[in-house]
Amino acid sequence: MPKTSNSRNPEAPVKQVAARVAQHEVVSGDRTITVWVSYPAGYAPGGAQASSGLLPWLVYLHAGGFVQGDCDAACELARDLASTVPAVVVTPNYSLAPENPFPAAPEDAVNTVAWVLKHARRLKVDKSRFAVVGEEAGGNLAIALSQMLRDRGLPQPAGQWLIRPVTDPCLQHASCTAGPRRVSMETLQQLACNYRDYLPTPADSVHPYAAPAMASRLGGLPPALVQVAELDALRAEGEAFAERLRKAGVPAETMIMPGACGDGVEQSHEACQAWVNEGARFLRDCFSQGDDASSRPERRSGA
Repeated sequence: MPKTSNSRNPEAPVKQVAARVAQHEVVSGDRTITVWVSYPAGYAPGGAQASSGLLPWLVYLHAGGFVQGDCDAACELARDLASTVPAVVVTPNYSLAPENPFPAAPEDAVNTVAWVLKHARRLKVDKSRFAVVGEEAGGNLAIALSQMLRDRGLPQPAGQWLIRPVTDPCLQHASCTAGPRRVSMETLQQLACNYRDYLPTPADSVHPYAAPAMASRLGGLPPALVQVAELDALRAEGEAFAERLRKAGVPAETMIMPGACGDGVEQSHEACQAWVNEGARFLRDCFSQGDDASSRPERRSGA
């Protein structure tokens, strides 16, 4: 974040300037959800040429296995993204299972985008430039959001940054992983339990908006950055989904981050700053239209 200091005294303490966060209520079907909007510190466009200084915006969809998590848990990462990209970060408190199973959460995400597009001037964002970001279950929802915007003829995001996305309710990749990345039975049981809460019917479990690993039509989605940890239960399905995107003609970069991911980027983002920096780089490329139509190869961070 920007810092200010006393130039006359190099030893003077540095004052951290925090990002500003505003809360809004948004109608989503028969529900009302809370949406947090995080602005970079000092961001205050105005005047006759206000539109020329507007920042792009992100929809950040939090982690939590479809059954937990909220804006408060994601707040620090959202503020970090606001300053690092920079962008205005929109975080919906989407509906959670089992009280609100599929498709409530992705519908909340779509309605959040529609709300921002309608109120872009009041929110002080460049309505034409936005991207979607999500971790774990939020990554699944980010993919669903991109599909739904495509299928409904709504404005398309410039890119999708998927952090350790869950894409496979059948857990085929997780259950088949062997060696040092073998997924524990406890983790498999927790993933299965979350999916049962989120996808209560067999039809839900194979719906392309809920199971992107099984989606038959991925063409027309925005360029993607798929980040996975080197030692991660979700690595195999993240890599497999990125490959499916490439085969569908979608520019997709797989980035394997060294080591493990701890509690995830959202919960321990200060220890995962490299993930944030690479994601911000990807988003800046998307917003500057720097991505070409070719697929990006898999690579390791720092390669």
